[in-house]
Amino acid sequence: MNLEIVLTAIQQEATAGLLESLAVSSFAVLQGPAGSGKSTILQALRTMEGGALLGASQITAYGPAAVEEAFFRMIEDALAEHDLVLVDDVSLITNAARAGGHGRVHLLDAALTAILAEARVLGKRLVFAVEDEAPWPVRRRALIVRVELRA
Repeated sequence: MNLEIVLTAIQQEATAGLLESLAVSSFAVLQGPAGSGKSTILQALRTMEGGALLGASQITAYGPAAVEEAFFRMIEDALAEHDLVLVDDVSLITNAARAGGHGRVHLLDAALTAILAEARVLGKRLVFAVEDEAPWPVRRRALIVRVELRA
């Protein structure tokens, strides 16, 4: 059963913005509040462009390792199979790292720096969906597309 993804005008605009960003950059961020349709936009982008769609909830499949290592491995595994990797719910990962203290944020930054470098060398593209700001290594390398709640 193939269900068509229906996007609002605002979500269509954000999807177009992501496609434009990925045409000129390997990395993009979809930023917007909870309920703005980020997951739906990523699903639509995957339908159009292919690739892997990952969520923070999938980290549990990687065992009891630190969240940063599991996050890195999840993305690394997806990059081995796909040219485009869409990562939803990144805010959940950054919040978990922040809850672990200042050192945990640096571990997440190190993991992201490594995965971004690997993706660039391999010619792969990454899109991260966040509620607030993207983690620093992503923010400094990616184009940001914002989506708002419908008025």
